[in-house]
Formats: sequence, C-alpha cells, structure tokens
Amino acid sequence: MRAPWWIKPILGVAVIALAVWQVQLLLGVLHGSAEPPVPDTARVESGPFLVGITREGTIGSADVVSVRAPKSGSTLTWVIDDGTLVEEDDVLAKIDVSEYEFQVESRRLEYQNQETRVEQVRRDRGRDYESARMEAEKVLRALGMLSRSQLTETEQGGAEVNFRSWDLVWAETDYQKHSRLSRAGIVPVTEADLAERRVRSREYALTKSEKDVGYLGAEHESEQAQSQADIDAAEFEEDVAKRRIGEAGQSAKERAEMAKRRLDDMEEQLAAGELRAPKAGVVVLAKTWSSEGRRTLRAGDRIWHAMKVCDITGLSSLEVKVRVEEASATQIEVGQEAVITVASDPDREFQGEVTSVGAVAREISQLEDPRAVPGQRVFDVTVKILDPDPEALPPGASAEVQLLSKRISEAVYVPKEAVFDKPEGKFVYVQRLGRFSRRRVETGERNDEAVVVVSGLSPGQRVALSEPTRLEAK
Repeated sequence: MRAPWWIKPILGVAVIALAVWQVQLLLGVLHGSAEPPVPDTARVESGPFLVGITREGTIGSADVVSVRAPKSGSTLTWVIDDGTLVEEDDVLAKIDVSEYEFQVESRRLEYQNQETRVEQVRRDRGRDYESARMEAEKVLRALGMLSRSQLTETEQGGAEVNFRSWDLVWAETDYQKHSRLSRAGIVPVTEADLAERRVRSREYALTKSEKDVGYLGAEHESEQAQSQADIDAAEFEEDVAKRRIGEAGQSAKERAEMAKRRLDDMEEQLAAGELRAPKAGVVVLAKTWSSEGRRTLRAGDRIWHAMKVCDITGLSSLEVKVRVEEASATQIEVGQEAVITVASDPDREFQGEVTSVGAVAREISQLEDPRAVPGQRVFDVTVKILDPDPEALPPGASAEVQLLSKRISEAVYVPKEAVFDKPEGKFVYVQRLGRFSRRRVETGERNDEAVVVVSGLSPGQRVALSEPTRLEAK
C-alpha cells in the first residue's frame, strides 16, 4: 500500500529538527552551556528536634592515673600497644635496668649513712640537753647564793639603822643634860653646843643609814629580777634542747626511712625492670617528639626522670571535653543536658550532662589546634557521659557533643542549608518531578545543623540544598 503524500514532508521536518537539536546539544557541551547540574536535595524530616549547639571533643575519663618513668630515667625495651585494655598489675613497659646497678649501690650507701646518723644525732642532742640542764642548775644555785648574800646585807643594814637610832637617842639625852647644866651655869655653853652638834650628826647618820637600806632593797629587787630572767632563759634553753632530742631523732629517722624507700624502689626496679598498671583501664601512651614528628612512645625511646609513659584511663567515668566560643558560652551551664555521638556508630546517641564550665575564657594556641582562629577565645566545657560504653566510646576518640538548651517533642525540620533568606522572606526550593519551585516558609528554632519549619512544608518532601540556577514555575 502506498503511503499518503503528506507523510514524506512530515518525516523530513522531523529529521531536520532532530539534526538541529543534536548540533545545538553538541555546541552546548563544547562551549560549556549545557544544562546546569541538578542541586543536591534533602528530605523534609519530622520528629523530635534538639535545640542547642554542637561541638567536637575528645573522649577521656575523670578517673586517670599516670604511670611515670623511674626517677633516674631509662630506655624502653618494650611497650604495650596504645589503647590496650589492661588489668591491675599487668606489664605496661619494660626498661633497660643495667644502668640501675650503680644507682642501687648509691642508695644503699645513703641508707646506711642515714641509719648511722640517727644515733649520732640523738647523742649530739643529748649532750646539748645535758649542757643546758647543767646551766639551768648553775643559775639556780647562783640565785640561792645571791638570796643568802642579800639577806646578810639586809640584816647588816637593819642593824646599822638600829645602832644609829640608839646613838641618836643617847645624843639627844646628852644634849638635854648639857642644856640644863648650861642654863644652871654648871658647865660652859660650849659643851651644850657641842652636844647639840652631836645630835645633828647622829640624825644625819640615821637618815643616811635608812636611805642606804632603801637603796639596798631596790638593788636586791633588780638583782632578783635579773636572776629570775636568767633562770627563765636557762629553763627555756633546757626545754628547747630536750625537744630537739626527739625532733632531731625523728627527723633523722624519717630521712633514713625515706632513703630506705628509695633503696627499696630502686631494688624493685632493678629486679623487675618493668612498669606495671596500678589499676585496670585503657592504656593511653604518652607522646614524644622525633624526626618523624609527634608520635606515641615506642621501644628504643629514652624516658627521663618522672616523665609520663602512659595514662591508665578508668572506663566507669567517661567524659568529653569540648571548647565553646565566647559568643555561645552564655548558652552553657552546669547540669545542662547533652547528647554524644561518635563517627563509628553515628545512629547511636549517648546521654550526657555538663559538669563544669571554665571560669575564664582562654586563647587557643596553634599548637593545640592548627585550625584555631588566631586570637579566638573559648571556654573549656566538660560533659560527663551518663551511659558509658567503653567499647563504643574508647578514650582518646573524637566525639560530637550537642549541648541542649531545649527539646521539641515533634517538629518538621530541614537542613539549614535548605532555607534561603530573601528580602521578601524565607524560602525553600521544593523538588517535584525533577523540577524545583520556590516556596515561602515560616521557621522556628534551630541548631547547628537544621531549622524547624513551622509552616510551608510537609514531611517527606525534598528540598534543594543549594539555590537552583533555573526555576520551573508551576
């Protein structure tokens, strides 16, 4: 059957249109003017929504014991793997003990010297006490002699006053007799005058004797006070010397005991040549610098006096330490709820609680965090993990901590990248049948990752995460 005459013109036009479309497509590819790429999309979610800020931190423990190198240092001949779970008294590292032999002999000699010195110190302090005691007795005897001498002087002074008093009475009586005889003309007036002068002389002698006795009493009081001060000083020195016997002996004994502990410790290290775990936990090896950069300790490394070899981290008190910028720190307080996740199991959430917030802001150094912004100041925040799982939360691992300020039981939300601020409001781009349409939305609470959409979207819809270059208007 022959085709209608109009079929050929239609087929010709179709072939020409197809050829033109292919040429345009080829030219578009060659000149970079092909169809723009379709933006990534995300699903509109619904469910519980957590309001807060999210920061990354490192899992650690509030129960950490450090294991340090011997006091004289050594070389590691073997060291346990980082992150190993150990029990109490497990071997953590082995050290070269050959250099301890001389140290042990030195410690032993030190201990023997200290033991000898204990008795020597006691004897020396005993002699000091005996000398002080004898000095105190000497001062007491001197006080007794002084008291007897003063008593004799006092008695002599009293006798002198009594004599002068009697002599004055005799002179007065003699003067009265000569005065009567002189008035009667029996004796010359000169004899009465002489008798009167004797009275005055006796009065002066009596007054002087009384004053001498008074001066003597004051002098005796001063001498007694000085003697008592000497006695007090001597008794004080005696007490001090007596206390020093015990104190010096105790001090020497403590030094000997310390030397013995050092000797025991050194002998133990010499005998064992091992560092052992003081408790059960996870081993976190210390870092050191080498030509390779900063790395964990390994066999062959030199460890110095009291250098940390590793930490034994208890697994019952896990925590995460994070840094919060000054601008966000006002949202954080002790007791605040937190949610912790780790990269190895991102769908599992662990509950946490803020236990401490730094009192003052500090500046982050580039050594601490090469990504830190110069001059940026942060607060250190510690979050206790309330439901620790050592297998899922190994100490030293990174964790993401969401510090919650509010929980919304049910909300519709999208990634924050899906909401675009325009002068006329907030918009999202909803995908349908491969096209995107702009839609105004009303937003609510947000966190570091998502935004609550109060109106304008339904769960299950898909929205663009970047603004499409071409919109398909419905």
